[in-house]
Amino acid sequence: MARPNKKQADKKKTEAALYKALEDFGLKEKYYEDQVSEYMKYYSNLDTINEKLSVNLDIDLLKEKRQVTKEMRSILAFLGLKPAESGGGGFEEL
Repeated sequence: MARPNKKQADKKKTEAALYKALEDFGLKEKYYEDQVSEYMKYYSNLDTINEKLSVNLDIDLLKEKRQVTKEMRSILAFLGLKPAESGGGGFEEL
């Protein structure tokens, strides 16, 4: 089996970090796991949008990207997570 590329590895790290945060917060209900699954779908969609935008700037794709990132932030907020303000790319709680 082929070794995962950087994007796949980053995706797995993100998903693992989200599940770890759920565990740390004691959120064991299936509903919260479903939220992580939904977040990861948006993560994949965002990756696809970014790839398309790197080839061709499209206003509709930019609008879609904005909406996807808004939904992703909403899920993180619901789970009690928020991006680090230092710009380090991680989560404050993680």
